[in-house]
Amino acid sequence: MDEHIGNSRDTSFEQMIMQQTKGRGVDIVLNSLAEEKLIASVRCLAHNGRFLEIGKFDLVSNNPLDMSVFQKGISFQGIKVENMMIKNRNSKWKRLLFTLIKNGLSDGTIKPIQAKIFPKTNVEEAFRYMASGKHMGKVC
Repeated sequence: MDEHIGNSRDTSFEQMIMQQTKGRGVDIVLNSLAEEKLIASVRCLAHNGRFLEIGKFDLVSNNPLDMSVFQKGISFQGIKVENMMIKNRNSKWKRLLFTLIKNGLSDGTIKPIQAKIFPKTNVEEAFRYMASGKHMGKVC
């Protein structure tokens, strides 16, 4: 259903989500967008929605979040998966995470990120490709 796919390169997804949900918003946002796109993602939450931040840019940069968004009873959780891997953390959770990832890769639930790989002699071409803003996945 293409009408449920938004563009994450700008904030136009916010309008699409609010139209698709008739102004209600969504219950959960799993976010890796930054700056104004993070703010737009927060505005997409319904009352009592949950925001799961897996990106790092705004957390590391200590970017502000308008406190008025919490009037809708939302919760905001910053998630750093690498914290689960730090030595002396509960190995039960590490094993569970690895099992979920392994099973997801095996059954196709998790698909590897697409990558366009350029030889090191084509650095300029790689930058031009990335700058076009039309790629999906990673550019290596």
